[in-house]
Formats: sequence, C-alpha cells, structure tokens
Amino acid sequence: MKIKILGSGGGEGFPAMFCSCEHCEMARKAGGKSIRSLSQTIINDDLLIDFPNDTGWHCGRVGVNLWQLQNVLITHAHSDHFVSLDLRMRVAPFAHKIKYENICFYGPKNLQEIYLGTINAYGETPVTKNVQFISMNDQETYSVGDYSVTSLKANHAPNLGSLNYIIDDGKKSVLYLVDSGYPTEETLAFLETFKKPFDCVVMDATMGVAAKGAYIYHMGFEENKLLKEELIKRGICNENTRFVITHITHNKAETHDVIERIFDGTGIDVAYDGYEIEL
Repeated sequence: MKIKILGSGGGEGFPAMFCSCEHCEMARKAGGKSIRSLSQTIINDDLLIDFPNDTGWHCGRVGVNLWQLQNVLITHAHSDHFVSLDLRMRVAPFAHKIKYENICFYGPKNLQEIYLGTINAYGETPVTKNVQFISMNDQETYSVGDYSVTSLKANHAPNLGSLNYIIDDGKKSVLYLVDSGYPTEETLAFLETFKKPFDCVVMDATMGVAAKGAYIYHMGFEENKLLKEELIKRGICNENTRFVITHITHNKAETHDVIERIFDGTGIDVAYDGYEIEL
C-alpha cells in the first residue's frame, strides 16, 4: 500500500493567506517542506481522502488524475475537507474522457445536502447524474473499490458527523485519524477488536506545541506521542507500525525542521506536501 500526503496543512494553510504572524513569515522564508497546502491524502493512486479547494493544485503539482478516480472518502464537511462546488467541473465542456461514469463520495450523512445547497446557492444546476453520495455509519465496514473501509466516529465537529477511517487493501491497513482529537475510549476499545496491528497510523497534529488537552477536537504533538504509546500498549499497533502526523497549522507550529526536531527519536514521521510511504 502506498500512502501519499498531498496536503499537510490545517484549514487555513501554512502560511495562512491573510496572516503575517512570525510562523507564517518563517515558512514563507524557508519554503520547501514548510509550505503546507490543505489536507488531502491518496491511497495507491486510486482512493482519495478529502476534497479541499487545493485539489486542483494537487492534481497539477503531484500528478493526481481525478479523471481516473472513482471513489473518495470525506472525513467531514468543513470547507478545508469538502468543497463540493468543484464537482460542477466534472461535465463537458470542462471535462472529457472521464474513465468512470460515476464518482462516489463516501462519508457523513450530510454530504449530499451540503453539495446540493452549495450548488443551488450559486444558481447553478447540480451535477447529479454522475455524482453519488454514500452515507457511512460509525463502526461499520464497507466495500469501496478494492478496499475494505471501516468508518469511525471522529472526535471532531460532532455536529457534522465527522468520521475517521480504517482502510485495508487485503495486505496492509492504515488507521486515518484526521481531523480528530484524541480517540475516545469507545473508539480505542473498538480498535482492539481487530485481529492484526495496523501497518500505519496517520494522526492529526493541529494543536502542535499546545499543552495536552488544550482543545478536545484536535490533537497536538504531545498527544501524538501519547497516542502512539497507547496504541502499542493495547496491541492495536506494534513496533513495525509506521506513525505519521499531518494537518499542521501556523498557530501552534514553526517550520518543518523545527517540528522534526520535536519528534526526533520518537519514531513518528512529520508529513509534508508530497510525503509518501510504501508499506
């Protein structure tokens, strides 16, 4: 299984477009891995996670081909994770030679309502004939293309029914915890029921250097370290599991090299735009 982090930033990007704080100015000066676009990940080049308004940028920058994608997982409907207005570009004259007639969006129950409401607000006709929305429930497993996907109630924006995911391709599995605060005991107990340790865990790191528990709906660096220890202690992961943090924001973190020093020796990788691992 190949996991590629297309965008590693939080909801406002890093640097944030309207911000001139010290961290944003440091990132602008440093460039490279310190420049973070909106959160998005792709599995094996054929399963997309989230659909922010940086999706077009990711297509051009790293060669993601949406014309050959059939399935997208959406974690929640915050605007940095689901910008449904862009779906109007999936018909002629904007798009040609699309591989699949339908594109399927899996996720919380409110996705179709948000999509239709957004399109209608612009006075445009919704593209409905080749866009499907499939609702997912907490702790249920679905067949999504070649993957077995189990949805988990995320500890984030409960009013939006936010979800995290377990993605299994039959050989390897990834636990995707973005966006989310520290998992609840209910979720951790459910993860203990799986028969084999996860091969990779991708963790939310929005709160950065903030104190543990500073905000229940996102994790910070200390919580990332604690969660790794707990997942291994419970047998959910083991010493071979790869751990990665992403969704990094300017409010609570500095440049990429500084963050890497914070995690030095922990066995946790700090993602950046274009970061890729193969399990």
